[in-house]
Amino acid sequence: MTDRGDKDIEMKRTLLVFSALTAFVAPAIAPAVAQAQQAEARQDRGDRRTEARTERREQRREDRQQPRTERPQPPQDRGDRRPDRREDRQERREDRRDDRQDRREDRREDRQDRRPDTRPDTRPDTRQDRREDRRDDRQDRREDRRDDRRDDRSDRREDRREWRGDRRDDRAERREDRREDRFENRRDRRDYREFRRGWNRDNWRRDWNRSNRSDWWRNHRSFRGYSGVRVGFYFAPDYGYYSVPRQYWNQRWSEGQYLPSIFWRYQLNDYRTYGLGFPPEGTRWVYVDNHIYLIDEYDGYIIEVVYDFWRW
Repeated sequence: MTDRGDKDIEMKRTLLVFSALTAFVAPAIAPAVAQAQQAEARQDRGDRRTEARTERREQRREDRQQPRTERPQPPQDRGDRRPDRREDRQERREDRRDDRQDRREDRREDRQDRRPDTRPDTRPDTRQDRREDRRDDRQDRREDRRDDRRDDRSDRREDRREWRGDRRDDRAERREDRREDRFENRRDRRDYREFRRGWNRDNWRRDWNRSNRSDWWRNHRSFRGYSGVRVGFYFAPDYGYYSVPRQYWNQRWSEGQYLPSIFWRYQLNDYRTYGLGFPPEGTRWVYVDNHIYLIDEYDGYIIEVVYDFWRW
């Protein structure tokens, strides 16, 4: 009986010691266990977020690439490469926005994970979270503006390069045009010299005055509408009176100058009647007041002049 009683007492003591140890050790181990569980849960959530973010990016890339594969391939020239560059820049901007949005969501979730489960008042933490969100938003906006400025600079650089190339092409074309014009002008000047060799103004004037009176024009059918000198108007045979701008009124032009284009239309067609020379190809005789000019039809260059063809 005594041995059994001692065993019961010793078992009771052992139970009491184990209960006391459990009461002291369990509260100390509980926070560590809770932290380990929270860390494991955060790791699981982070893995799930990473997988979801990767799936979203792949889905967005597939959505953006899908219409591109269906489009026909444009020809590779300078005008068509510019839309491709714009599309590439737009895709890079969208990727950066997606990355920033994912980082923002990750920061929010990390802050929520770091918060303690029990807190007396949530308002200070909420204000702090809002401040951090605003800082993140400001930082993201700054990054967006920097990216936009970089893209704008690159666009301007590319535009300047293209403008330089266009200006070089234009200058080369103008040089070729000037060379061609100079060549044509030389050829035209040769034709003009040949015309002067075949027709002499002084000889024509002498012969015309010998065979015609000074008032030969009064009974001519081309001068039927003539009624006297009018200020601000010229009279052209077979055409009648026409208004003349003030800066051209009572003005003479000489050989080597350029006749204003308002006089080009009053062409003299019956030059044989007046004994004038046959105009070379690309030239014409025109009336200007009582003078007759042989001009180039292209630019109005004056080749020959007959002053005072008739006297009023």
